[in-house]
Amino acid sequence: MKNNFFDAIVSSPDEVWQLKIDSIYKPAPLIIGAKVDLEPAKINSNVDQVSFGYRRLDSIKLGKILSNPNGGIRDLNFYLASLLKSTSPEIPKPENNYAYGPFVFTSSNLTNMDKCQKEVSDKLASSLRDKLRSLYSGYG
Repeated sequence: MKNNFFDAIVSSPDEVWQLKIDSIYKPAPLIIGAKVDLEPAKINSNVDQVSFGYRRLDSIKLGKILSNPNGGIRDLNFYLASLLKSTSPEIPKPENNYAYGPFVFTSSNLTNMDKCQKEVSDKLASSLRDKLRSLYSGYG
């Protein structure tokens, strides 16, 4: 979180986007972003290579993990980590349960932002603040 907004970097093999998000705690946050001149490989080299997408959850296995008070979060984390690394994403079907991701939440800077990217970040924050002021008259 910077400038009272959350920062996000979204990358694909072809491009990188820098985003400012007003809140990660509401279902429809205001988001503003810009495509940045950064090589996707620069970001991907700092993060474990796990492709993004839907992975089917084994309902029986997940139920056992969640109903076991002794294993709890540790077992769930292990199950989800192994699922992300061992299963390829698939097109979801309504009758199945899925994990969606991965997302990497971190307080460290994965991109080692340079001066230009910091300027983009500041401009995005300013634009998002202006948008919030126009939507909500009482906003700072």
